Amino acid sequence: MIHLRITYQLRAHHMTAFETVFREQIIPITEERGLTLDGFWRTSVGDVGEYMELWRFESMADFDQRWNALIADARIQKIFETTGPMVEHEKWSLLQPALQEPE
Repeated sequence: MIHLRITYQLRAHHMTAFETVFREQIIPITEERGLTLDGFWRTSVGDVGEYMELWRFESMADFDQRWNALIADARIQKIFETTGPMVEHEKWSLLQPALQEPE
């Protein structure tokens, strides 16, 4: 299993609108495409507007197939026209377990 961690910042005046778009538009598309969101967080203490998404995939091949299909989806591209200008300092990381569960 691997996880895709995406971190970014939003200016405070964009936070409510972004969260609404994420919940009402992005999540339904990702669910339709079989993606698993393990978490969507924002800071409550610290720098305002820091967000993190954590997406789970079974393998690199699963990530490549599902994530690339999502990014190519015309509906997501249309949403990015709205959310893209809101997002700053976006970083992506692929994570793999450091400790494996015994089989």
